[in-house]
Amino acid sequence: MKDLAAQFASALPQDQDGGSGWVGVLRRSGAQRFRLHGLPTRKDEAWKYTGLGLFGQTGTRLGIAGESFGSDVATPVVEPDLQVNVLDGCMRGLEVELPSGVSVVPLQDALDTGFSGLQTLLESLPESPRAKPSSDGFTALNSATLGAGVVIHVAAGTNAGRILLNWSTTAGDHSRFFNSRVCLMLDHGAKLDLLEQFESPHKLPNTCNIVVQADLAKGATLKHVRLQQESEKAGLITRTEVSQQADSEYNYFGFDLGGGLVRHDLHTSLKGNGAKTHLNGAYLLDGKRLVDNHARVDHIAPNGSSEQYFRGVAGGSGKAVFNTSVCVHPGADETEALQSNANILLSARAEIDTKPELEIYADEVIASHGATVGQLDEQAIFYLRSRGLSQEQARQILTTAFCRSVSDRLDDRELAEAISGRMMDVMPQAE
Repeated sequence: MKDLAAQFASALPQDQDGGSGWVGVLRRSGAQRFRLHGLPTRKDEAWKYTGLGLFGQTGTRLGIAGESFGSDVATPVVEPDLQVNVLDGCMRGLEVELPSGVSVVPLQDALDTGFSGLQTLLESLPESPRAKPSSDGFTALNSATLGAGVVIHVAAGTNAGRILLNWSTTAGDHSRFFNSRVCLMLDHGAKLDLLEQFESPHKLPNTCNIVVQADLAKGATLKHVRLQQESEKAGLITRTEVSQQADSEYNYFGFDLGGGLVRHDLHTSLKGNGAKTHLNGAYLLDGKRLVDNHARVDHIAPNGSSEQYFRGVAGGSGKAVFNTSVCVHPGADETEALQSNANILLSARAEIDTKPELEIYADEVIASHGATVGQLDEQAIFYLRSRGLSQEQARQILTTAFCRSVSDRLDDRELAEAISGRMMDVMPQAE
């Protein structure tokens, strides 16, 4: 990947073109880190199971924000209160009046106008915990091109409802790599249901590299659902950083039903007393698809709780990676932390690498973790077949029910049913 990293580096603005002020400093710092360390390789512990060969196969080039003006977007999986179309990483203009207390602004406009609190949020992005600098290559590249993206602010006590970020890319002479930043700021007691949908209508071989930064004030609640159903030639790289104050709550649901190379890095910091975080995910793989979920939860304050609940099904030559950790820091007493990852292999060629980790440096902690990789229960298949179902029907019902345990956790029944239907449509077949 050295050639690809060099190509990306040469396409970045030079130092004098990064802009002035603190934004210019962030861009130049990101460019410097990227030119120094490049992209991650299998020599990096956090990437040892995940190669970047897809980018070389498709001849990927760095995309330029705002160079395309297409309008095709996927049909929303459910109707939102507000739909925000994000094309090639850039937010398109809104034509509706926003509710009182809710702001949705293109990132570049927010940078130009000095949006309140944005500088503090952007400058708070940490290096990945315990990672080598090269592991942060995608984040550095994102910072070097900072400008495309979305800022959402929800005022104190306001319920913003369901906002959809509908991500898509446009066709070009070659596959392109787009960078975008999403900034979420929820004030005291604010609520937001954020739905991200990644589904380019024309199944294009592009890649999005997205960094999401969320700041949750005391008592704020963020429900975050990410549905990805891209083509087998498309890539998606995400990093989500969530900072939580006292009594705030973050609920994440990730559904990966497509994509050729998908990597999610999730990091939540529970900094206030009584903060809660729930990370849930389901991934369905066939062909040569790869989905990698890395998560870390840092319990810094006492009386917090976290849960990680992921389910995966892999057929064909699909490969899944699940590596999550929980760290209960000194002083984070009375913490409850649970981890669960279960997987089903439908093919002898499929692979799933799972590794939950737990570190505890506090007292009176309740914690557990577990991971399983297995096959469908033959007795359950026999039972369903004895009721008149075919072998294929029995397997599909069992695998769908296995993954529905994730979507059933959604308190939005309309969304849960819509996603469950999509999972059934793309469920890998046993070999």
